[in-house]
Amino acid sequence: MNNNQLHFLLVHGAWHGSWVWKEVAGSLLERGFKVSCPSLTGLGERKHLMSKNITIDTFITDVENHILYNDIKNIILVGHSFSGNVISGLAEKYKDRIKQLIYFDSMVVKGGQTPFDITNSEITKERIKLAEEFDNGVSIPPPSPEKFGIRDFKLTKLLEEKLTPTPLSVFQSKLNIKNEIGNGIPLCYVKCIKPLYEALHSSREKAKELRWPTYDLQSGHDAMLSHPHETINLFFKILSDNNN
Repeated sequence: MNNNQLHFLLVHGAWHGSWVWKEVAGSLLERGFKVSCPSLTGLGERKHLMSKNITIDTFITDVENHILYNDIKNIILVGHSFSGNVISGLAEKYKDRIKQLIYFDSMVVKGGQTPFDITNSEITKERIKLAEEFDNGVSIPPPSPEKFGIRDFKLTKLLEEKLTPTPLSVFQSKLNIKNEIGNGIPLCYVKCIKPLYEALHSSREKAKELRWPTYDLQSGHDAMLSHPHETINLFFKILSDNNN
């Protein structure tokens, strides 16, 4: 399949927005791929839609409508961090449109579980407490850029400017899928290891338990910002491995 037939659909994680993919998306476009990066409800430029009623299903519907209204096919679906849940939900519905799932240092949640079900109890308590203190439990304020492995001054300033609160309710809602994670679509897990993002420990273990193909990236959690070229090269390796 030619580059111009493949569509990279890049889905950001909690606290982020479509902006986080800017450099990666631009480079993929230059190489002849189709690319889109929707922002999820309540985040990024859609932060004005913050609500206590936002769930994982809301996020899945965001991307589902993006796919349908733009008639996107031949999708390389990348879910960063929290959006591992989003791509799992989309795989349940659009197996005929998705060529590859890339769980990009992301959550791996089973059907019927909430993200908090697989999160360290201390991290869960801390996030609930932060949300209660911030806006009476509606949203969790963003962590420091350093938590995402960002230490560069310029990128730190960018994150301090762009990160937005994330709805607490999405962490408390269930992933509503009935089939196995990925629904039989070729998939892999990308693990950002320098440093490891503590909150994803159980997800990394789940990917290992499920024997998913796993790729290590010498970066922190926000590799698309700190290591965009390495991120793109890894995407190409994944595509190459999947075609062999």
